[in-house]
Amino acid sequence: MISKWILLIALIFLVFWLVKRFQRAAKQPPRSEQKVIEDMVRCAYCDVHLPKSESVAGHGQYFCSEAHRALHARAASKEK
Repeated sequence: MISKWILLIALIFLVFWLVKRFQRAAKQPPRSEQKVIEDMVRCAYCDVHLPKSESVAGHGQYFCSEAHRALHARAASKEK
């Protein structure tokens, strides 16, 4: 008989604890990760825009890949 009362009290305690936990979680504002705003640059060869950190710099310009940097350099040398 006493074990039934202990089990009932434990169950009621568990339900109140869960309800309180969910209420506390609902009150907290959602975590907003700070987004880093990064400069965008344009590839001098194909005009694709990409983040500056992902670009390849060369001759004062930005490129989307090492291949486009080389192609641009070759085209510039042929023009001269």
